Amino acid sequence: MQVRLQKLKERLEKPDHVTMLALALLFGIIAGVVAFVYNSYFEFLLTLTWEWVPERLVEPMLRDAHERLRFPSPDRLGWIYTLSVSTFMGTMAGLTQRWLGSPGDLPDTVRCIHRKGSIPIRQAPSMFICSAFSIAAGGSLGPEAALLALCGAAVSWVARKGLGYTGRNLRCCAIMGMTAGLAAFFGVALGGSLFALEVLHRTGMQFYEVATFAVACGTICLTVFRGLTRAPFGQVWAFPEGLPVVDFRHVLFGIAAGMVAACLAILFMHMYKLVFSFLSFLRLQEHHTPVASGMVGGFLIGLIGIFLPPTMFWGEFEIRTLANPGEVALPHIWPKGGFYGLSPFLQGEYTWWLFMLIGLAKLLTICLTVLSGFRGGFIFPLFFAGVAFGKGFALMPLAAFGSFPPVLFGMTIAAGLNTAITRTPLATTLILSVLSGVPQVTVPCLAAALTSLFITYNMPFIKPQQDRTDIHWKELVMIEEDGELVILGEVPVSDREPLEDSAHGGHALAQAHQIDENGELCRPDADPENPAGEDIMERVGGVHQPSTEPPPLSPLGVAGF
Repeated sequence: MQVRLQKLKERLEKPDHVTMLALALLFGIIAGVVAFVYNSYFEFLLTLTWEWVPERLVEPMLRDAHERLRFPSPDRLGWIYTLSVSTFMGTMAGLTQRWLGSPGDLPDTVRCIHRKGSIPIRQAPSMFICSAFSIAAGGSLGPEAALLALCGAAVSWVARKGLGYTGRNLRCCAIMGMTAGLAAFFGVALGGSLFALEVLHRTGMQFYEVATFAVACGTICLTVFRGLTRAPFGQVWAFPEGLPVVDFRHVLFGIAAGMVAACLAILFMHMYKLVFSFLSFLRLQEHHTPVASGMVGGFLIGLIGIFLPPTMFWGEFEIRTLANPGEVALPHIWPKGGFYGLSPFLQGEYTWWLFMLIGLAKLLTICLTVLSGFRGGFIFPLFFAGVAFGKGFALMPLAAFGSFPPVLFGMTIAAGLNTAITRTPLATTLILSVLSGVPQVTVPCLAAALTSLFITYNMPFIKPQQDRTDIHWKELVMIEEDGELVILGEVPVSDREPLEDSAHGGHALAQAHQIDENGELCRPDADPENPAGEDIMERVGGVHQPSTEPPPLSPLGVAGF
């Protein structure tokens, strides 16, 4: 028995692919249960606040007052309830942070992965409660960031306390938890998992050693979550027109849409700074005045919502209304018509300029929601804003737009806008192609996402996104044999010894290095214990020198693992 336990301990300390698959199964089940509990909790609060109370208590009371006392009808007075609930729930979100501490957010989660290798469990209770109040307030943040943090924290805790993991193994487990949470929420196993892997960096995923197992964990979590909720997989938004054939024109259109989306993303970033300055002028700061910030933020969100009801909530189901304005009513919000029963929203009379106004207002409400201390993710809100702008462009009376369906406009601008902010071109493309039910938009969406990514390359929104610090860039050393270039080996890159000293890109280094009896590249005058030459070793972002950055998280300390 002791021998078996010892072997199990050794396998856990140095997990092989079988052990990693077992961990993916374990973590997928844990994350699926966590996602189900959280989803049930916030949906209960949402249903209670916006369906049960107004339909069974508020509306009958107002209707009775209308009939007996000649008060205005519930459609005209219901906006008071909208404004009151948004303000109250925003205040509750602030009180939660005052009592339980800061719940963290998406940038904080990214920072924790890079600096700590795990997501602390102590923030989970505050995130669990605060994010639900933020959703119930109608704020423009969704459950995705909360699920990412909660599942990542739960898996991190199990890996650290139950399995005794630290260092790189602990970080790999935390990443698997993150991918599981997003896969469950998006309902797209590959897209959701890739999103968690891409959002940690600015130019594509870099934690390659755990990527396959993370996708497996996300798939298992999604299966468990959807099995518990009995929800189907696949399409969420049904656009009236599909996209039967895609050719080069649609790809060029995607590039143009990416340019437009990049401009909208830059506008959003400037809007974010203006809202921050406005709230600072009011002496409101989410970490120092959480209650006042939540109350004011909830009031402003509700104020915008009563005049533009589609801007309320995180937008996942509101996109259905944008896709089919006259057929699908707005979900959640009560009353549907907002202030005094505005007819465009009650009758589905959306014009191109109204779509544009909704898109701009959505960007504003995202800024207000984030800076007021609400907690959640802005992925679906950005999708919503992109679809609103796309529908606006599609309905413009311009002949050049006439041959392209609204779904192409909406999905490409949504892809470009979200990618510019989150730096996730591959995941965003996959998610939108699945949720729209139109796989033909994949290539145009990818073109839009990449275009937007490169245009906004030097304008990151999520500051903690960074390259890995536990790997070394290496350069191939090549020599010419019989008229062909042959790879001799690899050396770490160094700014102090340029690699491009000859036409062969590193031939000078090839002359200064030799291959030892083990087939490793070494310098003739190097210390046998340091064959690579520590004096030329460089980490990502600079040469070896005293740094204020935290040490690498990898306990192995080797390049390329």
